[in-house]
Amino acid sequence: MKPDAEILILGGGLAGLSFAVALASADPDLRITLLEAHAFQDGTPDPMDTRASALNLHSTALLDRWGMWQALETQSGAITDIHVSHRGHFGSTVMTAIELDAPALGYVVENHVLGRHLLQRAETLGVEVRAPVRCKALHVENDQPVVQTDTGDRLQADLALLAAGVTADWFHTLGIAVSERTASTGALVFNASFAGRQQGRAFERFTAHGPLAVLPLPSASRHEQRFNVVWSVEESVMSDLAALSDQAFSEQFQRAFGWRLGRVRAVGQRSQWPLARRAATEQYRSGYLLVGNAAHTLHPVAGQGLNLSLREADLLAQSLLSAKASGKTVSRGDALRPYLNAVVTEQQWVTRSTDLLSTLFNRRGAALDAPRNISLALLDLLPAARKQVARVGTGRRHV
Repeated sequence: MKPDAEILILGGGLAGLSFAVALASADPDLRITLLEAHAFQDGTPDPMDTRASALNLHSTALLDRWGMWQALETQSGAITDIHVSHRGHFGSTVMTAIELDAPALGYVVENHVLGRHLLQRAETLGVEVRAPVRCKALHVENDQPVVQTDTGDRLQADLALLAAGVTADWFHTLGIAVSERTASTGALVFNASFAGRQQGRAFERFTAHGPLAVLPLPSASRHEQRFNVVWSVEESVMSDLAALSDQAFSEQFQRAFGWRLGRVRAVGQRSQWPLARRAATEQYRSGYLLVGNAAHTLHPVAGQGLNLSLREADLLAQSLLSAKASGKTVSRGDALRPYLNAVVTEQQWVTRSTDLLSTLFNRRGAALDAPRNISLALLDLLPAARKQVARVGTGRRHV
């Protein structure tokens, strides 16, 4: 691969920035340009209105290799254990980091914090970041991708990564189809606070509406525990729940979650979206590579969407390094074949896992709830099985 290979990344969200950092960290000779349609935001949002992502241990190891985790760890919420239960039923279990001889099972990082660190690291590594710049059209010229922007530029590259904002007509232009599995449920995402000092415990709770994930966030006060909540609910009630007053919504959340953390003190703004598993039938065509949510969307119950993108970013960086060592040009499809083979395996594994978890967590009736309750009880009694389930969640499944 020639030392001045041009990489163009469309999308400056967490996935796009992660690919920029991974590629620039692995090979300083790459010339990387990242386009983002919106201006990057400065300042700090209200602590109750932030959004967050759960990072598994494999992801934090990658961020450490890219020179970022030391600073991020101090601004993250460590998950030292996870309590799994079913509201109103017997059977529960607690998975702990101590059982895996690990400092934590994972970490929760607010998106604005992670995004800011990724942007700073990308620029430090020499990535050219242009924002706000919108892509108007995709072309292929001389077997290479050419992107037309709203500023009148035509940017040619050896490889273009589509990390966000890919519209249906662009898929049509590239000849790539998209498969989608719709669901009757949606997700409500919000922050909630409770009294007391943050203990680092996460909760996965089966409720009458759907699964409820309550993830520990870093708290500025010793007297407040702040959590990021992802609540899967039926679409028919999602909008009604989101529209409730803070007090009425807190009462609904309290009823579903229970009193393990005491009374809910406050809830933040609610975001909502329908849940669907979406995947492109092809991820590479004519110099364009789909990555992140452009290639796949996952059910949020296992929190693996960003973790999968980080893993893919590292796989691509290592594949391009191998291609360079073999003298292959990145604009040739065979340079990406090892990456595409590896990434399909990763995506299939994660998709099967999240589909299984979302199915297990859905409401199914008393006859089918009983085996799940028994399974939770058995996990609590079988340390080896519980340890294996916890290890899968850390992203270290090959250990």
